[in-house]
Formats: sequence, C-alpha cells, structure tokens
Amino acid sequence: MTRELFARHGVKIRFVLVGVWNTVFGYGVYVALDWLFERFFAHRAVAYMSAAVLSNILAILNAYIFHKYITFRSEARGWAMIPEFFRFFSTYLVSIVVGLVSLPIFVEVFGIDPKIAGALVMPVTVLVSWLGHSRFSFRNEKTHP
Repeated sequence: MTRELFARHGVKIRFVLVGVWNTVFGYGVYVALDWLFERFFAHRAVAYMSAAVLSNILAILNAYIFHKYITFRSEARGWAMIPEFFRFFSTYLVSIVVGLVSLPIFVEVFGIDPKIAGALVMPVTVLVSWLGHSRFSFRNEKTHP
C-alpha cells in the first residue's frame, strides 16, 4: 500500500516534505533575523521588513536546491539551470510580493506581532509554490512543452 501510494503521489509527497523543511528553514531564519535586527534598527518596521527580505532570499536558494534535486529531480545541468532558476524565482516572486505587502498590513494595521504575521503569510506561499513549481519551474519539456 505504501509503495503504491508513493508511486502514485511521490512528487506531491516529496513536495510536502521539502516544503515543510523549507518552511521551517525560512521561518527560522526570519525569526532569528527579526530578533537580531530588532536590536540594531531604531524603527521596528525596518527590522521585520529587512528580516523578511533577507530570509526570503535565503529560503528561495534553499528551496531551489531541494526542489530541484529531491522533489522534481530535475535533470537540467550547466547553462540549462539558468532559465530553470529564473522560472523558479519568478514563481516565488508572486509569493514574495504578497508577503511583503501583507506583512506590514498585519503588523501596522491589525497590530499583530511580526513573527505571527510572518506565519500567517505561509499558506498563500505554499499554494502559489505548488502550482508554479509543478507546472512552470520544473516542467518536463517532454511532457509539458
């Protein structure tokens, strides 16, 4: 039963596992940077927004490596990785924009702690990520021209 399930839904299962790892990684980096930057920047918004930007960059690089080699098992190598990475990044760009726009709304308008607000943005990121990566970033040219 387990082998059948994995054979049928292997990419989805790997996506979830890598997604959990990347979420823990990205959110952990965000929380750590927010904690650090809060001590150095006079304005709270500068601290959490700087943490959000930097943690997104690191999480995207982490996600690319794990999704490329583990989730989608992409065979692109050398120069072929450049367009693949740009497709991957453009998928995340939507999530980044949504996060960077909604984060200050949650914090400044609704008074939610920046660490909690960062967690509230995650469900949108997961949905956009799955749709974009499975259909665009790592598409197999033979099956999805």
